Amino acid sequence: MTHIFPFEANKNTLGHDLLKDEQRRQEAELAKETQKITLSGPFHLRQGGIGLAFRQPIYFSSSKEENDFWGFAVIIYRFPEVLLSRVNFEILTQAEFSWRLWRIDPTDGKKVVLLHSGEILDDFFTYEIELQNATWHIDISPRNGFLNFERIAILVSVSLIICTAVSFLVVYFVKLIAKYKDIKKEVLLDSLTGLHNKKFFWDTFEPQLEKYLNSYDTRNTNLFLCVFDLNNFKHINDSYGHMTGDQILIEFSQKLLQELDYNEFAVRFGGDEFIAVLYCPLTDGMDVPQRIREMKSRLEFTYRIGKEDLKVTVSMGALSPCTEMLVEKPAHMSAAEFFLELADRRMFMEKNSRMENRSLQRA
Repeated sequence: MTHIFPFEANKNTLGHDLLKDEQRRQEAELAKETQKITLSGPFHLRQGGIGLAFRQPIYFSSSKEENDFWGFAVIIYRFPEVLLSRVNFEILTQAEFSWRLWRIDPTDGKKVVLLHSGEILDDFFTYEIELQNATWHIDISPRNGFLNFERIAILVSVSLIICTAVSFLVVYFVKLIAKYKDIKKEVLLDSLTGLHNKKFFWDTFEPQLEKYLNSYDTRNTNLFLCVFDLNNFKHINDSYGHMTGDQILIEFSQKLLQELDYNEFAVRFGGDEFIAVLYCPLTDGMDVPQRIREMKSRLEFTYRIGKEDLKVTVSMGALSPCTEMLVEKPAHMSAAEFFLELADRRMFMEKNSRMENRSLQRA
């Protein structure tokens, strides 16, 4: 456990590794293997008391390989309070039924009674409650014997209790799934700019590039990979401070987002380097379409610092990948890495050319 809320009530769980806990490991590994939410417990909590745990495994990418496993999102509910506040077992007692709720502990295969009415059940019938990864059972025995037609209505009530319990669990499964999606979204976003991050770029661009290169349909548009780097950004940070640098990165990111169409995306690859994947119509005789060249000029802006105006400029490298270029690809590189390196080289060529021109002007 690395992130908990509320902290004071749960601080004893910090550093707890479910996959190394002999009492929790089996069900934690089940969640990891099935890549689905599991319900565990009730068991004694490290923070005290007894509870149920809903566990959602989280992976960095849709491939869900072993090395993409991040950890678990876990929601703990106190037991039996969580059931007693929503399910009225008292109706069975008032109707002169004895009952017990139980499950099989997956760690040792033994029967564990979760709740009961207090009486011994000799002759009873059992309802099964199918949950995400387990089956709970409720045994019910009428104290005055079976086949009492006056109790038919009570049996209907029993069914309603079971349905209520199941629906309660389903609701919290849905909530946990929603929380999982929020966490996954945060993992793929850059916290400063709100753009997607490097992880998102590789997860998205590699399959997108493969599909594009293997498409033999007549193309009306080409995929373009564009790399942007802010000029003299280190000087800006050193001269005006990192807070100013952060604000410039944020403003540039917002301008870049405004240039994207619905099927395009941009990422902050790291530092002051950004990448955009665009789709542009073919233009004869031009390596870089007019749209991208005009976009570059719109991305440059003036940032006001006190009474001083700071001109923010950008260097860009852009190319449209094609299979013919792959003959120069080194064996150790993927196609996505190769094309990104080519675009990166073009960007640095423009940056170096800008610096040389500035030196000549000074001379």
